[in-house]
Amino acid sequence: MIKYKLEAAPTAISKTQNSQKELKANRILIGVDVHLKSYEAARKIDNDSVGVVQRLRSKEEFLLYAQKQLEQAEEVVVVYEAGPLGYTLYWDLKARGIECLVCAPQSQEQKRKRRKNNAIDARTLSGNLFNYLNGNKHALQLVRVPTKAQEQARIGSRQHDALVEERKRIAAMGNSLLLSQDYGSWRNWWRPKAFERLSQLVAPWVLKQLKRWVKILGELDQQIQQAKVELTQQYQGPRPKGMGAPSLAQLNAEVLDWNLYCSGRKIGCLGGMVPSEWSTGQGQRLGAITKVGLPAIRRIITEMVWRMILFQPQYKAVQKWREVLEGSNPGLKKKAVVAIGRRLIVDIWRLQTGRISAQELGLIMIEG
Repeated sequence: MIKYKLEAAPTAISKTQNSQKELKANRILIGVDVHLKSYEAARKIDNDSVGVVQRLRSKEEFLLYAQKQLEQAEEVVVVYEAGPLGYTLYWDLKARGIECLVCAPQSQEQKRKRRKNNAIDARTLSGNLFNYLNGNKHALQLVRVPTKAQEQARIGSRQHDALVEERKRIAAMGNSLLLSQDYGSWRNWWRPKAFERLSQLVAPWVLKQLKRWVKILGELDQQIQQAKVELTQQYQGPRPKGMGAPSLAQLNAEVLDWNLYCSGRKIGCLGGMVPSEWSTGQGQRLGAITKVGLPAIRRIITEMVWRMILFQPQYKAVQKWREVLEGSNPGLKKKAVVAIGRRLIVDIWRLQTGRISAQELGLIMIEG
C-alpha cells in the first residue's frame, strides 16, 4: 500500500518574500533635501521610477535609513545640496562606506513651473543624480568638499575677512557722524593718536558717541592682528616677493588643493577672472569677466597684483601691461590689473603643482 504525504504549496506571498531576500539591487540613489529639523529622502532603485519621499526627523535617523539601504543594494549613492549645515553629513556617510555627492543649489525647473517644496526638491535631486551617473555631467554642479583640516583652515581665513569687514562697518558709522557734524573725514579716527587729537575738537556729546565705538574697534584691531599672525604661521618656506604669507595662506585655504585642477583655464574660472562670452555661429563676442568664482580668491589675487607691480617689475605679465599701468586712464588700468591677475593665478597654480619654477617665471624669491 502506497502512502502519500501531502505538503502545502508555497503561497505567492512567500515566493515574493524569498525572491526579495535573494535579489539585491545594483544601485540605490537617494536625493535628500536637508534641513535642520527634517531630512526628506527620495529613493530610486536601479532604473525604476523615483519612489515616495520619506520624511526623517533628524540626521541620525537619516543615517540609519541610509545604512539599511546598503543591505538592499550593491552600491548606495546619496546627493544633497550645499547649505548652512555644512559637510558633516558628507563626512558621516563616507565614514559608513556610503558614496555621497554635494551639489550647488538649483531651482531653475521649480521656478519655471512656479511650484517648489521639499518633496519636489528631493525627487529632483534623485533624478538629476541618476542622469549624472549615466553620463550627463551637467545634470549636477558638484561642490568641492574639503577635508576637516581644510575646512578648519578656510574658516580661520574667512573669519579674518569677516573681522576686517566688521571693523570697516563700525568705523564708517563713526566717520559718518563726524561728517554730519561738519568735522570732516578722519581716517582711522579710533586709533589712539588720531582720537586724542579728535577729542579736543568735537563736541562732548559727539565724543560720547564715538567712545562707545572706540572700545569695540580697539578689540577688533587686536583680534585681526592675532588672526593675521595665525595665518602667517600657516605658510612657511620661500615665497615670491610681494606675495605675503597671510595672502598665500588664505589663497591655499580657498583653493583647497591645487592638484584638483588640470588646466590653467579651470583655475582661472575658480577666481571668476575669465571673460564672459555670447557667441553664435562664426561670431564671437567676449565681455567683462564672469565673476562666478570665489570672491575671496579674486580679492586676494587683485591685492597681490598691486604688490607685484611694485616688487616684481620684471614679471612678464607686468612688463606686458607696463605702458597701460603708467598711463592716466583708470579704466584701462583696471583692465590691466584683471589681465595680470588672471595670468598670476595660473602661474601660482603652475608653481604649486611643480609645472614651472620661479626662475623660469623671473620671480624674486624671499625666505618665509
